[in-house]
Amino acid sequence: MEPGNLRWDVWRDQAKAGRYVLDELYVDNAAVAEHRDTPHFKDYLSKINDLAERNAFVLDPVLVANKNG
Repeated sequence: MEPGNLRWDVWRDQAKAGRYVLDELYVDNAAVAEHRDTPHFKDYLSKINDLAERNAFVLDPVLVANKNG
């Protein structure tokens, strides 16, 4: 993993076996920006549109419930 990355997972869609989702979690937007400036991400970005549909989402966490009430 690179600095600022908390985890990454690859998921396969149960309804469509050929569909995969790459899910990455970063500590903050600055870490995302640093990741996007790396040579390996730029290489990925230069190739991915020819290989797959790409939808990027930058999301904020939502507190659904407080376990103490």
